Amino acid sequence: MGARVAPFFPNSVRLSSTRFLDDPPGRPSVTPYRFVPHTADVAAELRAESERGLYQAGVDALRNLLVGTSPVRSLEQRPIAVRGTDPTERLVRFLGDVLYLYDTERFLPDRVLPLGVSGEPFDPARHHALREVKAVTYHGAAVVPDGDGYRATLVFDV
Repeated sequence: MGARVAPFFPNSVRLSSTRFLDDPPGRPSVTPYRFVPHTADVAAELRAESERGLYQAGVDALRNLLVGTSPVRSLEQRPIAVRGTDPTERLVRFLGDVLYLYDTERFLPDRVLPLGVSGEPFDPARHHALREVKAVTYHGAAVVPDGDGYRATLVFDV
């Protein structure tokens, strides 16, 4: 556990599930992800104004797949190192690490932090488990610039 974790995107602080301090003022808050038709798994399209915003949108989508709209509080933090050579690899690996925390510790993510994520342990009295998510896949994964922000496509193996 003694590995050094470098901060990422330190100037963005999440205010709600869809707003960051660096979001332009007056911009309407919208869900930063949508699920799209896919043959066997669940595909999601993420949109955000920053790469870090894509991480939050991905966490929001993954949490929705795991427990739906069950409220998750930011009670504890877990470190996650951002690794990869390009934005797509970094996003897939980050979300894979978030899923690993859920699989091994039953830790539900809420917010993306500069050094990882915050959230809380799964509580069957408060959270309704919807489905098993086996992996965040590289199949069809892409992060591309899109106007003033970024768009990403991910496939979750369910």
